[in-house]
Amino acid sequence: MFSHRCALRKQVLQTPLAIRSLAAALGLCAVALITPATTTRAEEAAVETPPRPNLWRSDVQPFLEQYCYDCHSGQDAEADIDFEVYHSADQLANQRPRWEQVRGMIEIGAMPPADHSPLPTIEERTKVARWLGRTINDVDCGGQPDPGRVTMRRLNNVEYDNALRDLLGIGDSPSTQAGFPSDGVGNGFDNQGDVLSLSPLQLEKYLQAAKWVTSQLIIDDPETLRKQRRDLPQLYAGDQDSVHFLFADGTYEVKARLKFDDDKEERKIPVALLVDGEEVERFEVGTSHHTFRLDHEFTGGEHEITLHFVEDPYSEKKRSQRRVDVEYVEIEGPRDAEPALPLAHRRLFTAYPNKEKSLEQAAEEIFRPLLRRAFRRNVEEVEVQRVVNIVKLASELGESYQQAIGFGLQSILVSPHFLFRVEGDDHLRVAHSERVEPSPQPQGQAPSQPPSEPLDDFALASRLSFFLWASIPDDELLDLASQGKLCEPRTLQSQTTRMLADPRSIALVKRFFAQYLGLGNLSVADPDGERFALWNDRLREDMRRETELFCLELVREDRSLRELLNADFTYVNPRMAELYGIEFDGRSPQELYRDGPGLHRDRDKDRSGRYLDDQRWIRVALPAGRRGVLTQAAVLTLTSNPTSTSPVKRGKWILESLLGDPPPPAPPNVPALEATQNEHENLSLRQALELHRANPSCASCHRVMDPLGLGFENFDAIGQWRERDGEHPIDPAGELPDGRKFSNAMELVELLQSRQPEIMRNFANKLVTYAIGRGLEPYDNCAIDTIVAAAEAGDYRLSTFVQAIVTSEPFHHRRPTPPAVANLTQLIRVPSRLRDGRAIRPGEGPSVSVRPPPLALLGSSPSGEYLNNPGLTLGRE
Repeated sequence: MFSHRCALRKQVLQTPLAIRSLAAALGLCAVALITPATTTRAEEAAVETPPRPNLWRSDVQPFLEQYCYDCHSGQDAEADIDFEVYHSADQLANQRPRWEQVRGMIEIGAMPPADHSPLPTIEERTKVARWLGRTINDVDCGGQPDPGRVTMRRLNNVEYDNALRDLLGIGDSPSTQAGFPSDGVGNGFDNQGDVLSLSPLQLEKYLQAAKWVTSQLIIDDPETLRKQRRDLPQLYAGDQDSVHFLFADGTYEVKARLKFDDDKEERKIPVALLVDGEEVERFEVGTSHHTFRLDHEFTGGEHEITLHFVEDPYSEKKRSQRRVDVEYVEIEGPRDAEPALPLAHRRLFTAYPNKEKSLEQAAEEIFRPLLRRAFRRNVEEVEVQRVVNIVKLASELGESYQQAIGFGLQSILVSPHFLFRVEGDDHLRVAHSERVEPSPQPQGQAPSQPPSEPLDDFALASRLSFFLWASIPDDELLDLASQGKLCEPRTLQSQTTRMLADPRSIALVKRFFAQYLGLGNLSVADPDGERFALWNDRLREDMRRETELFCLELVREDRSLRELLNADFTYVNPRMAELYGIEFDGRSPQELYRDGPGLHRDRDKDRSGRYLDDQRWIRVALPAGRRGVLTQAAVLTLTSNPTSTSPVKRGKWILESLLGDPPPPAPPNVPALEATQNEHENLSLRQALELHRANPSCASCHRVMDPLGLGFENFDAIGQWRERDGEHPIDPAGELPDGRKFSNAMELVELLQSRQPEIMRNFANKLVTYAIGRGLEPYDNCAIDTIVAAAEAGDYRLSTFVQAIVTSEPFHHRRPTPPAVANLTQLIRVPSRLRDGRAIRPGEGPSVSVRPPPLALLGSSPSGEYLNNPGLTLGRE
């Protein structure tokens, strides 16, 4: 079936645009005009399946009457949920989110509350919960699938930076340099179409970023590179920091301006200068600023220059007040040779005008391949010529060839074809301003709209690359897409394997896993440094790094996702090893903490400085009592309060992030747990929670969350092991709502392992949401079933999830463009002064092509109207 659809896609791509547009206007799928594929679907759907029993009258409604009406009926129904208003199963599907929550509360035993008499049996709960789940999420998987439609969206900030990295070799973050506003988050991720709106402020920032990129990339005069200067932070004893410079072959003068910050008396301390990790000079730095110089022979390429505050022989206790101030590090050279041009500049300027080659020909040679990668598809001649004309115009206005090329590049970087994820024929509508009018329908009939159309291979290449790399497709993907081969099953499988092995797949870790596990919340975690002496900003970053390295092994080694919970390994540097109470490569982490020459200290466990080898990470076996992400410091910290642990937050995180079954919001007018603790200061946390659960409104959810969190009470608010909480001994034992008991965290992890089907289905839901850029709907359940089944057959290895997703219906297809949406110029009106340098009159916008903005790039400021239209959400500032 999959290869058959690939053949259909090729036929569609070869169909003339006019025919495809006509098909859209008539409400017909181009695929249906060419092949009877939908007939095959209909034949599959025609196979009779036994009807599902309607248990509403016989089981569900009596269950609600017996166990739920006491609190959820009439005008005073709790949480505004009145079950008396529901009289048939048909009413449930219209309020799916509410009934999904009801189903979850019944299934986990949170409702009815524990003080209700009688309580339903596990069999009753299971029967009702399963029927509700089938009813509200009921989809005919044998019928015509609905792949949904992703809102056309701009690149988020990370995708924008990565795209410029892979397109132009820009190493810095242009979005940060230009001050882009933060991206919105939807469905737990920042790449969702419905939240990536475009505001006037965002457009201004795109223009600023384009100018910044060209200023960094294009070197008009190589002599400006003869002298380069960088700043370095202050250095404390034992610290070192590095900067990188680009060198040509030759001799350079290296300068460093330093001062030892000690106002009491004239003293000198040693600071070493290292090149590529090797010490080449040692300076005696005094209490007055002094510029130190040395000549050094460099080979062509990038080299690292490091300053190392070797030791402070006068240090005793006031380490934080004694430092080396580094004003700058500078290089000048090479002598008797030309400075080296950056690689990114050389990659861009692949052609220059000369006697045999005109300026237009040189510009076309540069931009034709660049446009293909920037727009993620084959480009048309008119699109190339637009950029060439900008270069020509800039040259005629007196700009140098390099700067003229820069203006052409800026026009690409602010083009909607680069900034937006455009799929299917939409890019042709932009290029041609082709307006498709809906065909008149017979009276009394709704327009016929096919539920699914295949993506072309270029859109498939973009979905694949932004999924696995958070960046644009490379040339190999584009070549396969151009040949119509990417959709072939073997080709797609091999490309997916190649991309997962590529270093750029770290985006899956830094983007997907980080958001799936909620690591972004670490940035606002603020444990009390007085209570937790090891806590500091360096520890915060190392916590995140540990979890990233752990997830990276799951990706690179293609390990089973079961190990999220039960892995017996992790990664540590000396700081994390001390936190976990283990050795680092056979050495005590405390002995690796530096405070000057040979002065290792453990005073008050202050660890705000650095360790020897603090940038070195090693794989270690976990000690007894730790397994998987649930006992990693990052997760334990982001689910704690600043001064104490939070069993409620930890239990909620397990329900929400792992099981995909978040509890409802806390009922109003219920005192917080902290208020209960303040009222009864001598109670242990477990006792305070028991008192808090005495309120029936709280008990239903807390009897589910609290045992999960209390099972990890041996880990404090930053993840250190402990046996006591103040004067109270830790009791990590508990009982789950279904009656299963555990005595410690490891036994709880084993019990959670038994819920692998729910954990893996939730993981699949999250990964599909991230992959396609929209929230899931009931019609996606059929695809999720297939993906989870394929992953289970492959022992839940990450590659089996990914391979199943990239061959799934929602990933390969989309709901067709509504005929009423004519083209992208109806969806977004670009600023009036950005269209060929002339103002756009009222009513002219939808019929004018979106073209590069030459005058804006030559100094004009943008202005104009922005329209909100179906298919694209535009914010207003």
